[in-house]
Amino acid sequence: MPFANERIERKDRLLTQLDSKHAIKLEGTFTDHLTAAIQSGSPSERQQALHKAIEAYENNLDDALSENGGSWSE
Repeated sequence: MPFANERIERKDRLLTQLDSKHAIKLEGTFTDHLTAAIQSGSPSERQQALHKAIEAYENNLDDALSENGGSWSE
């Protein structure tokens, strides 16, 4: 099974090919979550917030690809 960031990169490239405007919107979503992670107090809170940011981005990416008729393999 590929690492999460490799999966996300493949999905992101596919979405950019299908719908670049939606891809830009997703970047903003990730940036918002990433900002929250950076502002977290302790290292463990930052790690949890970063994990949530990555998970939220990948989930939103999956939804966007589904809406745009994209397909990918894990």
